[in-house]
Amino acid sequence: MMNPIEANSCIYNTQMGYGLPLSGTTTVETLLPTIYGSGITDSKTNTAPIKSESGLTYNNIHQLLPRKRSRETYSSSFNIINPLLSMQLQQQQQFDIEHLISQHMEQVRVEIEENRKRQARRIIEGIEEGMMKRLRAKEDEIRKIGKLNSALEDRVKSLCMENQIWRDLAQTNEAAANAIRTNLEQVLAATTRLGDAAAAVMDDAQSCCGSTGGGGGEEEEVEQRMMVNRAHGKGSSRTSRMCRNCGKGGACVLLLPCRHLCLCTVCGSNLHTCPICKSTKNASVHINMS
Repeated sequence: MMNPIEANSCIYNTQMGYGLPLSGTTTVETLLPTIYGSGITDSKTNTAPIKSESGLTYNNIHQLLPRKRSRETYSSSFNIINPLLSMQLQQQQQFDIEHLISQHMEQVRVEIEENRKRQARRIIEGIEEGMMKRLRAKEDEIRKIGKLNSALEDRVKSLCMENQIWRDLAQTNEAAANAIRTNLEQVLAATTRLGDAAAAVMDDAQSCCGSTGGGGGEEEEVEQRMMVNRAHGKGSSRTSRMCRNCGKGGACVLLLPCRHLCLCTVCGSNLHTCPICKSTKNASVHINMS
């Protein structure tokens, strides 16, 4: 791109011959362009020099008139060219200004576009980072829930197994309780039968042996006490094993040879006859009933 000042100088140099010194041989016609000098050269006529009365030789008088006219033509042409040059300079300056403005606008547009792209990338990166954080948090939560679910499943399985164990144990205990209840009923029935049999044996023994001396009153008292105990519902195996002499201690001494278990420890050491059959005691055996 050409500088407006250089362009101005070129225009002046090409059309006006600006910068060339005027000499005696240089005329205005040679400096003007052909378009301006064509009319001037055509108007010239070839005339011979005229001599004056003083003897000096002059050029043709018509030669001065075209020179004056050429100066006027040069001035008018300069007046015509000057607005054209100024208009051209203004147009060139306007073009340069518009070109600079367009370049600056293009640069600004590119910078704005780059800034917009950077901002968009930053926003997208921020959104992606936030989404990744949320996804990681959700994954951690899912893992925690999975661990908790597995722990709960294990707990449920253990509770089911424990429940089954307790159910089996309850069934076993119930069966054992039923067996114990049956055994107790059988023992109670057998005890009742044994108590009745013992009473019958005692009655038979009393009827067979009879009573002797003053000891019959004590024996009758013992028998009455035992009968009272049976009447009050104490005819269990422990009651039937009470001492037949005093009726207080447990019967733990076996008398021989009649084999009656009817005396306590104290009475067994003091008495020498069986209180049931009134036979003489040859020996006695202490039996631990605990």
